[in-house]
Amino acid sequence: MQDPLSKYSPAGKRMVLAGLVLLAAGCASSAPWQAPYDITPPHPAAPLVSSKGITTALPVLRLARVSAAHWLQTDAYQYHLLYQEPQRLLVYRDARWVGTPPQMIASRLQYQLTGSGQWRAVLAGQSNGMATWLLQVRLTDFVVNFSGPDAGKALVAGTATLVQAADHQVAAQHSFYFTETLPSASAQGGAVAMAGASEHFVTAVSGWAAQMAGIGKSVPQP
Repeated sequence: MQDPLSKYSPAGKRMVLAGLVLLAAGCASSAPWQAPYDITPPHPAAPLVSSKGITTALPVLRLARVSAAHWLQTDAYQYHLLYQEPQRLLVYRDARWVGTPPQMIASRLQYQLTGSGQWRAVLAGQSNGMATWLLQVRLTDFVVNFSGPDAGKALVAGTATLVQAADHQVAAQHSFYFTETLPSASAQGGAVAMAGASEHFVTAVSGWAAQMAGIGKSVPQP
């Protein structure tokens, strides 16, 4: 069998072999170009509310697909440098989210609502089953804002609408806005702060929905 390097001179052979070695080493040591960040804590908190002792049957809630502005329909890790170009939306080159902001908020909110003990069941999207209430959430902001080279806050904001499932009448609507200070001016610090702001957001939306649906007004059993 003919040597595939026979057409090269000795010096050429050495150059080709060196290039192959470098290519193999590069493939073996390659790392993901973008580090994925999540807003879900490693150990989610236990349910905050128990339905034990409530005399009336709890209603069923359907959580609609969380919507968002077009610029949030991406897993890009977006931020503002308010002290330089406040109107310019920037993106980390080597960091991203594990999903789009509405996807991550939907996951957190589903967990919060299900574990709150304030609903008989929480249905997601197009799942089968009759619901009493429909909860619609639209995310309007999910961004890290740097106020200086070493300081900033994570911002999560949106609007929740509670709708009667039977007749599609809007029962209530409310806007939510939460910020959390960054522990460090970095992608990791922003992710930690974003997880905190997101927790405040989903907790507030969950509590508001139950309050607007009249849950908790029944008299507990002695």
